[in-house]
Amino acid sequence: MQMPVNTFKQAIMSRRRQIGLWIGLADSYVAELFAGAGFDWLLIDAEHAPNDPRSVLRQLQAVAPYPVHPVVRPVLGSVELIKQYLDLGAQTLLIPMVETPEQAALMVAATRYPRAASAASEAPSRAPRGGTGSTAT
Repeated sequence: MQMPVNTFKQAIMSRRRQIGLWIGLADSYVAELFAGAGFDWLLIDAEHAPNDPRSVLRQLQAVAPYPVHPVVRPVLGSVELIKQYLDLGAQTLLIPMVETPEQAALMVAATRYPRAASAASEAPSRAPRGGTGSTAT
């Protein structure tokens, strides 16, 4: 099984210029409209917008068919929220308000599978990409 390629991470690592847009409207129709507008990435903002995991899921599903990379910004740097967003299929997260090296290490650990920050590894609530593979890279 081939892992999905994180095009956003690849572009950053190769220092390619990326053009993106922050979406704070919490609407899957708007996300889909912007997904087809030619941006390299779209940031789905849950920190300063009325997004929760359910609305983020709908937006991730809306942009999935398009050649744009979704980035999710949770409302806060929480191990539990990171686990939820990764289980929803988010591949790239922008964690707000990371202020110490210890916080940064905890946030990184929460993105690893099996998750080093939890005592047990739970099954995802839905199969990302229809069960064809993990989306976390």
